[in-house]
Amino acid sequence: MATRVAHRLARTNYLTRTLSFAFSFIVVLAVMEERGFSAGTLALGFVTLLAYPQLAYLYARQATDSKRAEFHNLNADAVLMGLWAAQLQFALWPVCGALVGISLNNAVCGGMRRFLLGSLYWCAAAAVWALVRQYPPDIYSGPLVSGLCFAGILGYVTALGLLFHTQNSRLLMTRDVLQTSNEQFCFIAESAGDLVVVLDPEYHITYASQSHAKHFDPEHFAEGREWLGLIHPDDIGLAKIFLDSLRQSVGQEHMKLRMLPSRGFPFAVECQGNPGRKPGGELQMIVLVCRNLTAPVIPDSGPAPVRP
Repeated sequence: MATRVAHRLARTNYLTRTLSFAFSFIVVLAVMEERGFSAGTLALGFVTLLAYPQLAYLYARQATDSKRAEFHNLNADAVLMGLWAAQLQFALWPVCGALVGISLNNAVCGGMRRFLLGSLYWCAAAAVWALVRQYPPDIYSGPLVSGLCFAGILGYVTALGLLFHTQNSRLLMTRDVLQTSNEQFCFIAESAGDLVVVLDPEYHITYASQSHAKHFDPEHFAEGREWLGLIHPDDIGLAKIFLDSLRQSVGQEHMKLRMLPSRGFPFAVECQGNPGRKPGGELQMIVLVCRNLTAPVIPDSGPAPVRP
C-alpha cells in the first residue's frame, strides 16, 4: 500500500507548528516559574504543545483530503491557543504572541476569511475555558516571560518574512525562465523549414531540426556533437567568432557562412543567432537559425571538399 504524502501546506505548517508550539511550552514553563508550578498545567502543555503538532501532521498525512485536514488543524491551533490564553489568565505578552502567530498563519494560508475564522475560534475557546476554570485575569508578566514572548514574536515575523522573500525570488526566477523559453520558442517557430539548432554554452548540439537530414547524415547533427563540425573548414574561424560574439551579446546576431553537407557541394547560409540567458545573466543556450541563401555552390576548380 502506497504511503500518502501530506499536502504542501501541511508539510510547510508542520515545521512552523512544531517549533512555535515547542517555544510556547517554554513560555508556559517560564510563566509557572513566575507564578508557581502546576502539575495540571504541565501535563496540559505536554499534550497540547508537544504531542499535538505530531498528531496534527499525522492526521493531515492520512486524510483523504490532506489540504482540508490541514485547515482543520489550523482551526485546532486557534482553539488551543485560545485555551492557553485563558489558562495563563490572559497574561499580556503570551496573549499577544499567540494572537500574532495564529493571525499571521491563518491569513497566510487562507486570506481574510481564515483570519476571521481563526480569530473567532480563538476568542470562543478563550471565553469557554475562562468560564470553566474561573481564573481571575492577571495580565502582568515578568521580565523573563515578556522577553521570551518579544523574542518569539520577532523571530516568527522575521521567519515569515524570509519565507515570503524566498518564495517571491523563486516566482520571479520562474517567470524569467518562462519568458526566456517563450521568446526562444517564438524565435524557432518563426523559422520553420530552416536549419534550426540549439547549442549549449560549449557549442555542442542539444537539439537540431529534422531539416538537417536533407543535407547531413544523422550522426553529424546528433545531440552532443559540435555544431562547428557542420561548417565549411574555411569558415570555421568565422563561425567561432560568431558564436563567441553571441556568448557576450544580449540580442540577436547575424553572419553569412558556408556549410559542408555530407554529400554534394557547400552551400551558403545566413545564420541568425539568439542567446538565451538565465535570470542572473549566465548563458544557458544559443539558438541558431540558418537560412539557405543559394543553390549548392559549385567550386571554380578542383573536387568538392570531403567531410572527414
